[in-house]
Amino acid sequence: MATPAAPAAPAAPAAPAAPAAPAGGPRPVDRLLALYALVSGAALLFPGRPAAWPLLAALHAALALAGLRGGPVRRGLAALARRWPRGARVAADWYPLLLVPALYTELEALNLAVWGGRMFDALVMGWEAALFGGQPSRDWAAAAPVPLLSELLHFSYLSYYLIIYLPPLYLYATGRLEETRRLIFVLMLTFVAHYVFFIYFPVAGPRYGFPPPGGGIEDGFFYGLAHGILEAGSSRGAAFPSSHVGVTLAATLCLLRPLPRVAPLLVVLTLGLTLGAIYGGFHYAVDALAGLLLGAACVAAAPRLRGALA
Repeated sequence: MATPAAPAAPAAPAAPAAPAAPAGGPRPVDRLLALYALVSGAALLFPGRPAAWPLLAALHAALALAGLRGGPVRRGLAALARRWPRGARVAADWYPLLLVPALYTELEALNLAVWGGRMFDALVMGWEAALFGGQPSRDWAAAAPVPLLSELLHFSYLSYYLIIYLPPLYLYATGRLEETRRLIFVLMLTFVAHYVFFIYFPVAGPRYGFPPPGGGIEDGFFYGLAHGILEAGSSRGAAFPSSHVGVTLAATLCLLRPLPRVAPLLVVLTLGLTLGAIYGGFHYAVDALAGLLLGAACVAAAPRLRGALA
């Protein structure tokens, strides 16, 4: 009689899969930022460049090298991935949006390098008068100093910061990584498209030429917050096209399908932000119109451009 076979030892439980490390090569958004670093860094070749231009040039070179497989950014991420794969992936996904404040801060130094302080407001104001028969950024709030209207429009203007960062964070936290990466690519494309204008066609905007709107609306909370933020941290020359309007429109268009429940709110806030940019005297109406057009163009061009940079 055959001896029964001993029962097989239970299989060891499979080890949990490690989070995917970032790809060794640069991503489309890395190459996009590398191209922007070259285009924007060319401003440092002009005679008006600041005394600290070697430092700015080095930073631009480092960003440009992010588009190379063997560049220092890729090597740094690869080293991080060996020790902390999840952290490397998060860093690779989020550094573009975290870089936006720094890119914005340098705009004034770059347009000063090119133009030595010249602004093209007179030209834009001529377009404004031709299209709208006056200067809406100066006249609208003066003609309608309604506190409730002012507060709603200034709150909408401030919603820009929420729209740019909260939806990507939500998509990322819920595991929709590819949707987040597509959204961040569109946002960065829209940002850098506006920033090229700010460097090579600087427009100061109505805040520098007209007094702030008054008539009682200046006592509003959101009025004070919006004007205070811009006074504390705006770059002169960054008015045309309005990046607030363009980037917000781009984000809203990209989020209509992924976040259908909040899409109506985003549409309302985008409309309010566009009107608030003019009512609050932050942008000429032409700035807002150009921002809408450029934002829509970036959304349309993003899929093909992202494929080309892959």
